[in-house]
Amino acid sequence: MFRRRPADGEVFAATLDAGNDQQEVQMLLTQSGRLLSGAWLTLVTIGLAPGCAHQVKRPASVAVATTGHAAASVSVAESGLQETSSPPTFQAVSREENTGLVQAPSANDLKALGPYRLEVEDKLDVSVYGEEEIQHVEIPVRPDGMISFAFIGDVMAAGRTIEEVRTEMTDRLGKYLRSPSVTVIAKEFSQKKIFVGGEVKTPGIVYLGGRDATLLDALYKVGLTTEKADLGGAYLMRANKVVDTDFRDLVRGNAASNVRLLDQDMIYIPESTRRHVYVLGEVRTSTAIETLEPIPIIRVLAQAGWMNLGANKREIAVVRGGLKAPEIAIVNARALIKGDLAQNIMVEPGDIVYVAPGALGKFNYVIDTILRAISPIVQATIVTNTVNP
Repeated sequence: MFRRRPADGEVFAATLDAGNDQQEVQMLLTQSGRLLSGAWLTLVTIGLAPGCAHQVKRPASVAVATTGHAAASVSVAESGLQETSSPPTFQAVSREENTGLVQAPSANDLKALGPYRLEVEDKLDVSVYGEEEIQHVEIPVRPDGMISFAFIGDVMAAGRTIEEVRTEMTDRLGKYLRSPSVTVIAKEFSQKKIFVGGEVKTPGIVYLGGRDATLLDALYKVGLTTEKADLGGAYLMRANKVVDTDFRDLVRGNAASNVRLLDQDMIYIPESTRRHVYVLGEVRTSTAIETLEPIPIIRVLAQAGWMNLGANKREIAVVRGGLKAPEIAIVNARALIKGDLAQNIMVEPGDIVYVAPGALGKFNYVIDTILRAISPIVQATIVTNTVNP
């Protein structure tokens, strides 16, 4: 019945007769000694009888990806299982093509940083020369980004420089006062909420005050990194993008790698030993599969509950090497479940498998989409660890 006994995680072939149901397949595989007792099977609906997900429609071949005491996936196809194409190859995404990577000036490069732009919860001290009743008025920047002042009402402040705010206030007060001289001073700066996770001494949410809160400030706040930290794979995420900065250089004392942080930035320091394969997109369950060894992609998809009905099975992206300098391979899962075993590439710990709802397009779209999916997961993980350490 079988070509040979499979190793753990290997895809192998068997022939089924019309009418075999899942229990019969289970029994045949177990009794033949090719499947360990207690293993379980999941029949993928390709080639199965309409309305019956667990019965074979016609004589067919079946591919089984075993996982020790459990079978991760079974797919049924009319043709035999043969390698009919070249395996997918990984292609590097250049820094120029990687639109998920953004530049940020060093915190020491004051010219590149430009003048400070006000943020929500900053506090201003506003005075009008010669007007005793409006001297040293303390005004907070509200959540809507506005400040309020006598005579003129609301003025947009968030995102603007102090000089821009002062100029508008002077112009508008000129309708009520003769040649007003307005002074605006930033009295207090809002605290920035920064998420720090991974291999640091005390991961969690940190609050940094001052206009020049930096990446190094945040790392000091969490006690720096652990001995297991992989600084080369660390990243700073901002608004679903990765900020281009070198954590290794920063820790070694290179001030040029110390960037100014913004509110809601996320810092993640991975472990040097990769332990997970990440599955995202159009699968039943987005998940992190724990493994220290490469595993076939058919098992990865099966452990994520398989692909959703709306998934683009012809273009599954496997991203390797992180999101700063990634390499991407495209797997045709539709061909795989029809018997093209060349598509069953080995996925390594640290890889990201992304199943798209439609055509992938250019690689930079893949990176952007993955970042949008990862950002809330990273943030939620850090928040969870903070609440339940």
